[in-house]
Amino acid sequence: MSSVLVAAAALLVAISMLLGAGCDADSPNQVRGQVIEAVPRNFSELEVLRIRDEGGREYVFETEGFIGFTPSHVREHQMFGQSLLVTYEKRGDVLIAVRLED
Repeated sequence: MSSVLVAAAALLVAISMLLGAGCDADSPNQVRGQVIEAVPRNFSELEVLRIRDEGGREYVFETEGFIGFTPSHVREHQMFGQSLLVTYEKRGDVLIAVRLED
């Protein structure tokens, strides 16, 4: 009976370690919101993206290259009030957008 308890305890520890790994600060997150500002780096990349979610919270994202939409496409979303889904990573206090979707 004690070997069953030891095995169960080991299983619980393994599961909690796996769940904890999924909460890493660098793991991707997502937020959907309205575009407030889109600052281009060049014709194909954004440098800064600012959005507001349904709850009114504002997010400011930096980028490290092309993330799926050109600045002009993002501005279309802004002009027409269409939301964007932003997949991002948190690195310290900086939010890095890694992908945009309609």
